[in-house]
Parts: sequence; C-alpha cells; structure tokens
Amino acid sequence: MTMFSDVKYETAKLFMYQIVMAVFGLVTVMATTKSVPLTLICAVLGIGLYVFLVYNMMWDIGAKDRIKADAGRYEYSAMKPFLMALVAGIPNLLFGGLCVFRLAGGAVFQKIARVGETVAKLINGHFLGAVKLTRMLDNPFVWVLVAIICIIVPVLGYNAGYRGFALIPALHRDKKEKE
Repeated sequence: MTMFSDVKYETAKLFMYQIVMAVFGLVTVMATTKSVPLTLICAVLGIGLYVFLVYNMMWDIGAKDRIKADAGRYEYSAMKPFLMALVAGIPNLLFGGLCVFRLAGGAVFQKIARVGETVAKLINGHFLGAVKLTRMLDNPFVWVLVAIICIIVPVLGYNAGYRGFALIPALHRDKKEKE
C-alpha cells in the first residue's frame, strides 16, 4: 500500500476535475437547452475538456512513475491507476447503480432511483448534454456507462504516460526541448 500513499492528492484531484466539469456542463446545458446545435457543441466541449484534463493529469503521473521505475524506485502496478480511478469514481458508481433501482417495482425503489438519477446528473453534468441529445435520459444504465467511462479514461491516460505514448507530443515536451 505504500505506492498509494503519494497519490491521495491526485485521486482527490480526479474527482474535483469531475465536479468542476460537471458545473461547466450543467451551466452550458441549461443555457443552450433551446438550441440543439449549441447543446451539441457544449456537450462535445464539456466531455472533451474533461477527458483532456483527466487524461493529461494521469499521463503526467504515469510518466513520473516511469522515471521512478527506470531508476529502480518503483515497480509497475496495473492496479494503481485502476484503484485511483475507482476511488475517484465511487460516487459515480454508487449513484449510477441507484439509477438501476428504477427497474425494480415499488414506490421505495422508484424514489431511490430518482435520488440516484438526480445526483448522477449533478456530478456528471459534463455528460448531461450528450445524454440529453441521444434521448437516453430515461435509460437507467446510461449513468452506469458514464461511471465506467470516468474510470477508463484515467487508466488509459496513466498507461499511455507510463509507456511514453503521447497523442499530442508537443504537449508533453520538456521545457528545455520547447526552447
């Protein structure tokens, strides 16, 4: 567990990025609700910016771990990025799972599902525009899918950084190389 002692801040930052992007997504969806093209643009920007921020942050962590591994101070663990993303995504999984309660009968399960859907929409506001445009707001599994996406992106970013793969190489150059 010593390898996770230094990533508490980054794990919290993953969730904070999500909250910040959720606020951005909610504001843009509410502001563009009457215009489908504007909602589409804002949905793409919200999801794209979230993926960019999270991927870039995890890429940096993976690249730093690669440097530590090359120096012999770190041994690669595939579980590290997964556990970081899983811990940051616990609220997504929890409230996305509550949305599925809608499929069960009974008034209590319906109320639990409504609470889950409301909170899932709030903490995943950056996906709300895309979900709304695809007319999947009534699908209880859409928020579980969003939770899975919010776990996959950080894992991919970490592994890309650890292996030195960069989608935009100019973004990850050292300051010496830029000058």
